[in-house]
Amino acid sequence: MFVKKNTIFLILIVILIAYIFSYVFHIYWIGWASHNPEFFWNNQLMINNVDGYFFGSGAQKILYHMHLDNPRLLSVWHYGTAVVTAYIVKLLPISLDTAMLYLPPVISSLVVIPIILIGRLYGNLLWGFLSALIASIGWSYYNRTLAGYYDTDMFSAMLPMFILFFLLAAVKYRSLNYILAASLTVILYPWLYDQGLSIVYAMGIMMFLYLVILYRNEKFSYQAIIIFSFAMMPIFWVLKLFLVFILWYILKTYDTELRKLQIAAGVSVLAFLLLGNVFGIILHKVFSYTSKTEQISGLHFLNVNETVREAGKIPFEVVADRIVGSLLGLVIAVIGYILLLMRNKEFIIALPLWGIGFFAYFGGLRFTVYAVPIAAMSAVYFFFWLSERFEARKVRMAIVSLGTLFVLTPNITHITGCCEKISWLDGIKGFYPLKSYPYLTPTTLLKSEVALLDELNKKSSPKDYAITWWDYGYPIWYYADVNTLIDGGKHNEDNFLVSKILSTSNQRLAANLAKLSIKVYTDTNKTVAPQLFIKNGKTINVDKFFTKISSKEYKSPKLNRNIYLILPHRMFNIFPTVTYFSQRNLNTGEVYRREFYYKNRIMQKGNKLYIGQLIVDLQRAIVLIGNQQAPIKSVYIVGIDRSGKSHYKEQKIRNKGINLIINKSFGEAILADDMYLHSTFFQIYLFDKYDPELFEPVVVSPWMKIYRIK
Repeated sequence: MFVKKNTIFLILIVILIAYIFSYVFHIYWIGWASHNPEFFWNNQLMINNVDGYFFGSGAQKILYHMHLDNPRLLSVWHYGTAVVTAYIVKLLPISLDTAMLYLPPVISSLVVIPIILIGRLYGNLLWGFLSALIASIGWSYYNRTLAGYYDTDMFSAMLPMFILFFLLAAVKYRSLNYILAASLTVILYPWLYDQGLSIVYAMGIMMFLYLVILYRNEKFSYQAIIIFSFAMMPIFWVLKLFLVFILWYILKTYDTELRKLQIAAGVSVLAFLLLGNVFGIILHKVFSYTSKTEQISGLHFLNVNETVREAGKIPFEVVADRIVGSLLGLVIAVIGYILLLMRNKEFIIALPLWGIGFFAYFGGLRFTVYAVPIAAMSAVYFFFWLSERFEARKVRMAIVSLGTLFVLTPNITHITGCCEKISWLDGIKGFYPLKSYPYLTPTTLLKSEVALLDELNKKSSPKDYAITWWDYGYPIWYYADVNTLIDGGKHNEDNFLVSKILSTSNQRLAANLAKLSIKVYTDTNKTVAPQLFIKNGKTINVDKFFTKISSKEYKSPKLNRNIYLILPHRMFNIFPTVTYFSQRNLNTGEVYRREFYYKNRIMQKGNKLYIGQLIVDLQRAIVLIGNQQAPIKSVYIVGIDRSGKSHYKEQKIRNKGINLIINKSFGEAILADDMYLHSTFFQIYLFDKYDPELFEPVVVSPWMKIYRIK
């Protein structure tokens, strides 16, 4: 459709203003983080998202030929984020660390483009502009795309809006050119965000239904279905690209009978549904985020999503806040979307974005990000609809401006904070939160921790492996250049093995299980636990297996690489979760009783020690837990000097009760039952109690202790 030059210029100006608005807010975090020297490494601010180190490691492989022995990075060229980052570093005079820090705000702010173009498509550029302001810094969108949050999230919610724009434009103008643009974006999308197939499938199916129901007698409907079906098929992207262009050219050039197009469209959709395992993929996504356990040949493993905060069920008001900033804002947005549908039925194509956003209530907060842009557009549309009830132009502008500001404000205060001294605002935060303090998150690791991984890098080989919890896998790749058994993307049944190694009180079992697991993994490049516990298609007795490999008679496998046990101090924060994976009987599914564990900062007043919300009566040696009392069994006062050596005093008080461990080096205390106290992690890290026949200290510090398994 012809657009006047001055209109194009106006569109570009509006896009530029919205982009700058988004970018400035997205780098707000940098201003705060830059004041903390512990957030810097090699004179560069580090990133604040652990998953970013996966793509950073992939970029390292492309740029510097690192991680050549890492089996998880064999197909690094399949991850567009790593490839794009690597070539940006090659082409521009910036370091990899700098690119990782700034790429999220640079790329995610592009979301303003399709939103503004959708507004322009429907003859209301102001609607698109105001919507872009809200969407670009929407609560959940900002959290997952702020500076330093280096991950595929910068593409995941932005590219679907481009797809939505192209599909809406195709339907509005009956344009196969826009269908081609949407198809090319769909082909690109999984390369930049490999979990995006279910989103694309849902949008495609919704468009098919819309066209067939409302425009069943138009040739364009079936032409669009044919091309877009092939764009979504799971075939090699080069072949798919070729087929899409060929189909676009043929259907655009040659006139075909409606009946033949209908048959071809039906065959194309059927092929897409069968080849793409469409409903299987969508249902797998749903059940993987709602199921608590995974059963493999009768073995009962814990589903990792049960313990991941972003994958857990969340209160509905939190869902609302993260989608559009407030519960009241969400109500307005939903009404706005209904009004939008009543006037422009093709917006039904955006319904899957709403659906996956609301799925966050069951599946976890990560899903809210997809609904942010369409919710922003719907909320602003409501105010335009409301303004139409009035004739005076000034009144209309006031309604739209104030309405947009009403929705925008909670999202701004979420980023910058405000209103610390206005106490009455607490009364409305349930449905309209104005955050007192800004959303600020530390870097994934601190300089003190990275320095230790760098030291390990100098003492190890890229063929070596580290045993630690999966949260720290990617940063260990990036800074230490060693491999791990589990990581942020490979946290499956092998979580059980690492959990057992860290939580067992039998250090021989820990050492032998670590060596056996790495031997099996390097030989097969497959998940280890099923290979250990399933023989000839039948499950073995797992407890008897552990008894066997923990005996002195057991000969552990010989390896041509070293294995390191990495014990970071920060793991104390999640250790109950770590142990939860192995505190179960795999054969029967029985989950053992969860032992008591509590960790927090300490403050002493007289004979009372305050540990977070709990109080310890030092004189009577009891813990006050609400209205209950629990006896203290033993007290350990631990200090770790700069060289990493532990110094501690132990005082046994009674035979039963909770253990109190006071870590003077960090000003914190832990209340824990014996199961935790006797674990490999506690004994080696806190007390330097390790079997010298099995373990050898390599890098030790209060922040982290690293041992080589002999």
